[in-house]
Amino acid sequence: MSLVNFSLNETNINQKSLVMYIHNIIFWLSKFLRCMPKNDKEYLEELGKNIKAKRKKLKMSQADLAYKVGMDVPNLSVIENGKSNPQILTLAKLAAAMDAQVYTVLPEIEKPSQFLEEPGVYAPRKH
Repeated sequence: MSLVNFSLNETNINQKSLVMYIHNIIFWLSKFLRCMPKNDKEYLEELGKNIKAKRKKLKMSQADLAYKVGMDVPNLSVIENGKSNPQILTLAKLAAAMDAQVYTVLPEIEKPSQFLEEPGVYAPRKH
């Protein structure tokens, strides 16, 4: 412990700040790893969560976003709930309506070939 205190004193970082910093890193890493989609169903669910989170961050309702892209609210709802496989143009319009690039709503994939390892059993609706 004295070695830790010594190094903390040398860098002018108090112990409480360091503990909080490490706690935040662990929290975000665990959240990131839990959210890593492993199949097409999880990918679409994560995509929907990302769109919803970005929309809410902008304080937009589903009706606001749907209106901006010219779609019905129920169609946006099924996308946000991961029950739909939106076409690329729909994703581009949703991202543009939120003043974002498409890649900002796409989920991160740890191992791209994992989608080829599982047989396609999930057949989502397309919008």
